[in-house]
Amino acid sequence: MHKMIRVNEKRLAAKYNRRIFLAVLPAVSVLISLFIIVMIFVVRLDSDLPQEMYRTVFYAAYASIAYGFAVCLAGSFIEDVLIKAHREHTYIQIADSVMIVSQHTQTVFRERKWINYKKMWVVKLSDVKNVECIRNHITITAEARYFNEDASWLGYTRTDNGIEFDRSWYDSNGGKTVSSIEITDFYTYGERIVRHIRHCADKTRERDIKREKFRREMLEIAGKVNHPKKLPDRYTPPDKRRKK
Repeated sequence: MHKMIRVNEKRLAAKYNRRIFLAVLPAVSVLISLFIIVMIFVVRLDSDLPQEMYRTVFYAAYASIAYGFAVCLAGSFIEDVLIKAHREHTYIQIADSVMIVSQHTQTVFRERKWINYKKMWVVKLSDVKNVECIRNHITITAEARYFNEDASWLGYTRTDNGIEFDRSWYDSNGGKTVSSIEITDFYTYGERIVRHIRHCADKTRERDIKREKFRREMLEIAGKVNHPKKLPDRYTPPDKRRKK
């Protein structure tokens, strides 16, 4: 049972585009105000603008256009950097009996390179008690290990028992235990993701119950079998050395 759920880049881009629009809005407001002033003088008063006012309008319009262009240019560059970071570090991964939830938090430029930070939760699917999608947030009620570090420090590989960090220190010492997970819904279908997590959690619990039942049955069968030759408590295999 393995699934990787990636961020919806279109939804993410729409969020950043709204922020760029709000940043450009003052410049647009100034241009609209200047246009109204010019129209009042030209149409209603039927006269040309005074020379001083003409210069003021020209410089104000020039500054507004330059500000809007700079904001759009810088905003587009930053948006591209952040979407690339989310593409790599914002995801929900279900790997057998473990779920890894990762969400990019910030990107800073330091030491001549971009450094990404993220939050990451590691939770056993059998420990998931409840999953909800409320507005733009997904909340998972479960005991989990929580990390908030440099993303490059939290690399890991999948194992039969869960995950193993590239930096072995995190396997036993890193992070802290939390009782719930709350992430922003940057995905395509939040409700569908919630139903999928619930389904995987239920299947994992059923599988664990069956395994435990099978184990008990095998132990009972083994306990009833009479072995003609029982091994001693401390068995020492014979020393088979090669003859020269």
